[in-house]
Amino acid sequence: MNTIKKSSRSQFLEIVNAHISLRDQAKKYDPAMVNVATGIKEGRLQLADTAYYAIKFAGNKANIDMFETQDAKEIGITNVTQAKLQKDRLFLCNRIILLAAEIEGDLPGSDSALKRVIKQTNFDSIKKVGGLQNGVFSLIANKKIIIDERPMQEFATDGNTMLNLGTYFLESPRFIRDDEEFEFNIELGDDAPEKALIKVVLAGTATVPA
Repeated sequence: MNTIKKSSRSQFLEIVNAHISLRDQAKKYDPAMVNVATGIKEGRLQLADTAYYAIKFAGNKANIDMFETQDAKEIGITNVTQAKLQKDRLFLCNRIILLAAEIEGDLPGSDSALKRVIKQTNFDSIKKVGGLQNGVFSLIANKKIIIDERPMQEFATDGNTMLNLGTYFLESPRFIRDDEEFEFNIELGDDAPEKALIKVVLAGTATVPA
């Protein structure tokens, strides 16, 4: 039976407003959540649909770290720098999109050439790249494990008219804070094909200045 999923925006407001209720009841609450809820009510903050993405060359690798501390924002490659959110962002991730592709023709001979190829690549189902759907993925943020070695098969949504291609909805949407590094790791049973590319998108709602 299919149920209607809440939007990440409504989930975001539900969580932060709950901390105001906890505070008012003299129960344990998170001050950061209260500050965000207050900022939204006072018009200092607003919520925006947000997605953080990264594309990595995965050729001949069995372990792929999609967000790394040496990364720098570059349109078409990633919009995340040093595996952290921009300052003063609070992001609720409620779904993940994972797609893949293989480079056509010869492998690029330099990093700059590889980036040019990546920026021109059209990504598709992970089922199009051998072995990917048999691996596992993990998401770590705020020094806590959010998703622990879940099967990559979750992203093989081909033929499912209820989901966008490669989309997995978190059973428990989680916040990612701006002051902590976050990780999205993929572990395969064998090395990925030598020309494999992987794209991950963490999607949801985040605070932005009003």
